[in-house]
Amino acid sequence: MEIEKGTHAMSGSLLPPVPVYLGDIKNEGATAAKSLVADPQANAALAYFQKVAPTLTTPQSLLGNYQALGVVLGAFGIGSIIHQTAVIKDLLTQNPSDPKSLAQQLGNPKYLLFAKTLSNWNPPPFANPANVASIVSGYQLNVFEANQGAQVPGLQQALYFTRTIGSIKTLTQLQSDPDLLKVVVTGVGLPYDNFGLLSFQQQTQILQNKVHLTDFQNPKTVQRLAEQYLVAQQLNGSAASGPPAGSVASLFSDVTDTSGSSLLDILNASSAGSTSLLGTSSAGSSVLSLFA
Repeated sequence: MEIEKGTHAMSGSLLPPVPVYLGDIKNEGATAAKSLVADPQANAALAYFQKVAPTLTTPQSLLGNYQALGVVLGAFGIGSIIHQTAVIKDLLTQNPSDPKSLAQQLGNPKYLLFAKTLSNWNPPPFANPANVASIVSGYQLNVFEANQGAQVPGLQQALYFTRTIGSIKTLTQLQSDPDLLKVVVTGVGLPYDNFGLLSFQQQTQILQNKVHLTDFQNPKTVQRLAEQYLVAQQLNGSAASGPPAGSVASLFSDVTDTSGSSLLDILNASSAGSTSLLGTSSAGSSVLSLFA
């Protein structure tokens, strides 16, 4: 079962974004599990997966069970690739520690976590009850966040950012995950749509001046950035995003391209001393300093 944004939620609600966000992050796992009690579609999908999990003993058996595969992919937030059988097979069978593996080449933390969790089939990963429980909780979280995002623009990304950004170790990982990147870029006051027009190398240059990854180990910093992102989404009146700046395609783009140089100057000027939603910043300042 592939998780689609808004599949299980009522849309059209006008809810205050920051208070809803603050309520959700208090104990998101428990809230997510409780919210799905009244969701027959999600419950049926999870019940089916738990029933057949012991029979999923090879990558081929998982690939051959569309319904179970949908739950597993949904638990990692990558349900959109359910029809890309060759990609899923590589992620399930290659050593994710190998620099030549697809998971390493893609760089996206979601795919890397999926591969690390499910690439060893001796013994089968679903023979471990802890792995089955992890799939269930991950699926619940992603369905819940999709539902929340259908009601409050940007809330899906803000919640996902809050619970995962602390695991990001490099700027490449950040740039490889469009949802995380959008929260960071928007939250520090840069125009995300324009940012997506830059080359990968130019994006990296901006982020090196604007973001210190160690700041994301501070829960207060993470919360403030997510809040600023939600405020920006409300001010923009839409959660629609521009080109996925951290997409796989951008990772393999020509890093020597300078076609966006004029735009780069604008964004660099913004980094150097503009007043953003977070306040006045200076070149080389960290995210934490923006919140001071």
